[in-house]
Amino acid sequence: MIKRLVLVSALAGLMCLQVGSAQADFHFESVGVQLTGADQNFSRQAGGHPDLTFSFAAAYDANAVIGGEPSPGPAEAAHAIDLDLPPGLVGNPVGLATCDPVDLGIPARGGAKCPPASQIGIARVVTQGAGTESHKVGIYNIAHGPDVPARFGFNVLNVVNLVDARVRPGDYGISSGSLALSQAEAVVSAKITFWGVPADPSHDGDRQKLTETEIPGPFDGPRPDPFSTEVTRAPFLSSPTSCSTAPVAFTARGDSWEHIGAFDTRSLTTEPDGTPFAFDGCERLPFRPSIDVLPLSQAADAPTGLNVDLKVPQASDPDGFATAHVRRVVMRFPQGMSVSPSSAAGLGACAPAEIGLGTNAAPACPNASKLGKVTIDTPLLPDPLTGDVILAKQNDNPFRSLLALYIAVKGPGFYVKLPGKIDLDQITGQLTATFDNTPQLPFSRMLVEFPGGSQAALATPTTCGTYNTHVDITSWASNTPVALDSPMTINQDCAAKAFAPSFTAGTTNPIAGQYSPFVFTLTRSDGMPFLQRVETSLPKGMLADISKVPQCDPGPANAGFCPAASRIGTVAAQSGPGGQPLSLTGGVYLTGPYKDAPFGLSIAVPTAGQAGPFDLGVVTVRAGLYVDRKDAHVTVKSDPLPTIIQGIPLRLRQVRITIDREKFLFNPTSCEKQSIFGSFGALGGATSDQKFAFQPGGCKALDLRETFKFKLRGSRSTKDGTSPSLEAAVTQAPGGTNLAKVEAKLPLALVLEPKNAQALCKPEQAAKFSCPKTSIVGSVTARSVLPHDLKGPVYFVEGRRVTKTGRVVSTLPNLWIPLSGDGVTIDLNAKSQVDSIDRLVTTFSEIPDAPIKSVNLKINGGKHGILVVAGKSTCKRDMTFDLRITGQNGDVETKTAKPTIDGCKKAKKAAAKKR
Repeated sequence: MIKRLVLVSALAGLMCLQVGSAQADFHFESVGVQLTGADQNFSRQAGGHPDLTFSFAAAYDANAVIGGEPSPGPAEAAHAIDLDLPPGLVGNPVGLATCDPVDLGIPARGGAKCPPASQIGIARVVTQGAGTESHKVGIYNIAHGPDVPARFGFNVLNVVNLVDARVRPGDYGISSGSLALSQAEAVVSAKITFWGVPADPSHDGDRQKLTETEIPGPFDGPRPDPFSTEVTRAPFLSSPTSCSTAPVAFTARGDSWEHIGAFDTRSLTTEPDGTPFAFDGCERLPFRPSIDVLPLSQAADAPTGLNVDLKVPQASDPDGFATAHVRRVVMRFPQGMSVSPSSAAGLGACAPAEIGLGTNAAPACPNASKLGKVTIDTPLLPDPLTGDVILAKQNDNPFRSLLALYIAVKGPGFYVKLPGKIDLDQITGQLTATFDNTPQLPFSRMLVEFPGGSQAALATPTTCGTYNTHVDITSWASNTPVALDSPMTINQDCAAKAFAPSFTAGTTNPIAGQYSPFVFTLTRSDGMPFLQRVETSLPKGMLADISKVPQCDPGPANAGFCPAASRIGTVAAQSGPGGQPLSLTGGVYLTGPYKDAPFGLSIAVPTAGQAGPFDLGVVTVRAGLYVDRKDAHVTVKSDPLPTIIQGIPLRLRQVRITIDREKFLFNPTSCEKQSIFGSFGALGGATSDQKFAFQPGGCKALDLRETFKFKLRGSRSTKDGTSPSLEAAVTQAPGGTNLAKVEAKLPLALVLEPKNAQALCKPEQAAKFSCPKTSIVGSVTARSVLPHDLKGPVYFVEGRRVTKTGRVVSTLPNLWIPLSGDGVTIDLNAKSQVDSIDRLVTTFSEIPDAPIKSVNLKINGGKHGILVVAGKSTCKRDMTFDLRITGQNGDVETKTAKPTIDGCKKAKKAAAKKR
């Protein structure tokens, strides 16, 4: 990020009468460059202040004939003469006196009336008239407009020659020349010298002055009356501040008016005597940079602007050496200071074609891509350079990186455009900014200002303290960087905030048994530890009908590319500190089994198009849906939430999940007071367990809509002592309350006979869900809101009761039914007892608040049947089942049901036939 300014290398502005054309285009007969010190030898010292001499001779045609008359002279009239200086060779006209352009060309006098203090060199020009004439004139620092970095001029025979300096795009070296020479005089050769220290007494003999009495025109040789200027000695030219055994190059170009654009180009790497342009002595150059890196906010966990103030004091001793130019700046920000996601909203980025690196075109970057301002003070220009810090397009920049910057500043007639790479630590988010191979031009100060506010580019560390920005600054004179540290203090909003995110959850239409969207919102304030884990348990009975939802496959679910058919809701997230965090939205999709859960969620948030110019991919969080086997309540356990993506800490502020698929999630049919439980974890280990009250209304409007049917099966199911199988079918019409408890009193003709069972399951075995197969006495199939039926065996479990004295006594065996399907297991338990008239009573209590489309239970008969006919044939007795049904809403209903008995049908047919 260095700013370069202009210097100047002179070439001669001259003109040529066309005298004939013996060759195809212009070419140099000879051309050369010299850098000389006080001893008139090549000055090898890097950063020194030598005199610069550029000389050339045009191709000369001694035998040219025009109009039948001999007309020797240049073969073609010079049009443009230009010289590229090597990068780092600069001229500083600031502080030198200037000459008004009007005074450079005085009509009818043929000489310059410029102040002697504005003279910065001499030009020796040979022209072709009746014969060749040699002219020695002064070169002056000319006042100029805002679009030229520097301008010089001299007057030969009342023909003004202007030499404009330019900053080359690309290497930001200086080029200067006369690009449209006058044809008034035929120039044979020119030798132009710029003085390294114009006010030095060694040049007094070559100073030119024009008074009212002095004869105007050129002068040859040293003045008979040498004089000095009264200005302070100050360096004008400075050699490059880099050292290498490989020589640098000057490039001279020239074309003619006859063949504009057909340049003769010469690369010059040595002086005329063969001395290479290689510099040494870099170790002698001063280089004492300093830097201040200061955030605009001292509050913890807050968006902040930033000021970076880099200063490089410039040496101005004409007998000393120039300060080494800055080549590389590596700035490593403190850990904890990171990119702020809040800055992405409304942000733009600049494409390569828009910035135009390597060209002098004005940047065409969108205003939204401008992150800050840059001001550069350079000793080469009177006014600071100003410009912008611009965000480069992701991956479409010189580094193919996620983040990159351009510094673009405008100078008089040129633009300086520097790319910088931003590296992000993928674990901590620590920032490192690198600007390398910056231009070999001097600057005394560079101030980079990133504005503050809610959408500032950076965010401060989350805790107070003193933090250090480490900066390595390397010059072109050395490979050893100067290591600097700039401390910053964060001392506001320091009180540590406990991890207690706010939490709300519930359905938007809390009417019992009704479908309703569900909204879950978790919000963390600035200063709290970052969110990392979310677990929430829904109330009993708050379930979803997933039987008709296509489940997203594992591959797309993990990548965040589930089909729309599996979508069940949306997610909205807010990321970043301050009052305007970045908002992003995405989808919530139902998946099949995930880890050890029977179902899962894929929560996918695409960043493309939502995070300003950035595409960080699809941020995907997987979660498992766990169904409690006792009461069927659902618990959602997320994987760890992302806290950093591609080196950008998310600083997640809010997560809002909305489950809004039509006719999907429904409320419980119980209106008891419940809670939605949330357990949240923070980065670093802090936890917060919270409850949010939930209670639907409208339960009394629900009724019981169950139908019960019973069958006794088996050809001998009517006889005393036989064991028929019992089949019970329960169906439930939609829209009513779900079952909570069912008490069934069996007919007196059916008694329980535990001894028939092969084995009883011990209660401790049932507690571990490991009853032996020999204790199975039946089976159950149930259809609910899952894609497939739930099925399971009926285990006969030994009954035990603990008395008040602590004694364990045996009771009638109980039933345990683990229903499984789609990875879900629900335990149903039934207790057996006898009433006052010895009827067997089986009670299913604690039935989950879940809709049951149908339940089919079968108790096996036969040899190991646990139900036995006692007494007369069942065909001749009252076989009514008495039912007491309790709904989840508290309603109680009694019903009776007579079973269908296989044996009785045959007995009736036989009796009818006998009659």
